[in-house]
Amino acid sequence: MYMQFSKILTLTLCFPLLLANCKQDTKAPVSTPPSPTSSASEKTEVFLYVVETDNLLLRDQPSQKGSNVITKFSAGTFVTGTGETSTNKETATIRGMEMTEPYIKVFSTTPENQKGWAFGGALQVIYKGAKANSPDLGKLNQLTTFLNTLNVKKLDSGKKAWDYVKTNFGDANGSIADAALVLLEKFMRRMEFEGDYYKTVEQIKWEDADYDAVHGEKFDMNKYPQTKALADNGFRLETMEGSFFPIYDLQDFSQFFGTKVTPSMNAWLNQSLIEQRTNMSSDGGIVIPLDQVADRAVFWEKFNAENPNFVYSDEAKESEKWTQFCVTNGENNTPVFQNEEETVSPDFVALWKYILSKYPGTKVAKLAKDMTDMTTASKGKKNDAIRAYQEKAADDYMK
Repeated sequence: MYMQFSKILTLTLCFPLLLANCKQDTKAPVSTPPSPTSSASEKTEVFLYVVETDNLLLRDQPSQKGSNVITKFSAGTFVTGTGETSTNKETATIRGMEMTEPYIKVFSTTPENQKGWAFGGALQVIYKGAKANSPDLGKLNQLTTFLNTLNVKKLDSGKKAWDYVKTNFGDANGSIADAALVLLEKFMRRMEFEGDYYKTVEQIKWEDADYDAVHGEKFDMNKYPQTKALADNGFRLETMEGSFFPIYDLQDFSQFFGTKVTPSMNAWLNQSLIEQRTNMSSDGGIVIPLDQVADRAVFWEKFNAENPNFVYSDEAKESEKWTQFCVTNGENNTPVFQNEEETVSPDFVALWKYILSKYPGTKVAKLAKDMTDMTTASKGKKNDAIRAYQEKAADDYMK
């Protein structure tokens, strides 16, 4: 969904998944926990990854030091694995972003069937599951080959990418539709973060009413030539602190892929679209009703439990961790304990009561019960036990 900031940054920007969409809309759709979307007991026989950078080294050992290079993979290459990762992590820069990740044991899909260790930060899983349900690599190779011909810094690459997918994956379904969605979504993410499309909107002489229109999801993207060009190439507008910026539009993915992808991907897509349209926080504060924070936390908790093989499981788990953290710790400008006396906020007392009533038996309910019990015992004042509990919650999130 995908914006990947550091965890330090995400302690002040709620919901680390996807997009910096910062606004308040209490009438936005409310997320609800999903019904089961896949079998948690399904056997995972194979992992399929796409290489996301050129010249990715395949090593005989999971380390930069003391290892021999077996071969190099180009961007868009597919490799397989069993999910085996190294116990150690190392730091590398991938597409201008520094990452600290483990190595993943992989096998080439070429006739040589080379095997070794590749840096995990340069691999994106596009399928986990039974070999029999693996997507067609021939068709996916054609897609990655085409995407590699496009320049992410040119706006018309968005339309070209979408046109190719619509032409060649119109009848796709199941795992290959999931894989095509991931490959296209990752490409559009690259366009958003590597392109300079914010300069396009800086050229516009905005009217006062435009900010409210974008903020309220009522802006007509055909109003200006620049915004029409953005919409034609898969982007929409967002606002933050009085500025406009373009982001890739998940609504396009929902409309095209919604009936094609697996139930788990469709559930992820629907929820991510809600959270793209209505971000949880702005300027270090929670800007949606707190019961919606609870709804999101439970959604991600149940989604992750029911979909252990999901291709975006790392991001989904990050969303679960972050929303749970907000339940116990709040945010800088939406604190659990307010004023100089550090008295518990009535809004959080009501939040925990809501969780205990609506979502008994969940991990989120356990957190709500802990906070309720501790604040009741302390007569609503923050004490050393509560402080230690919240500090541990912060430490757990940062791991």
